[in-house]
Amino acid sequence: MRNSDDPEATVTAASTEELGIIVDALYRNLDTPNPVLGAQDWYDLAVEELGRRSKPASPDAYGAA
Repeated sequence: MRNSDDPEATVTAASTEELGIIVDALYRNLDTPNPVLGAQDWYDLAVEELGRRSKPASPDAYGAA
């Protein structure tokens, strides 16, 4: 993650299991007195991606009538 120029691409490329590990690690980091700069942004992206993956597909999601 430190060497990533595009956090969103990194998060979307990660497996769901990897995302769970990333979210847990970021949460633990954010719960410290001095979290790493940018950790909140990474956390928000990863949580959003996990949420997106956990939603069941909707027929209307892709413009189907």
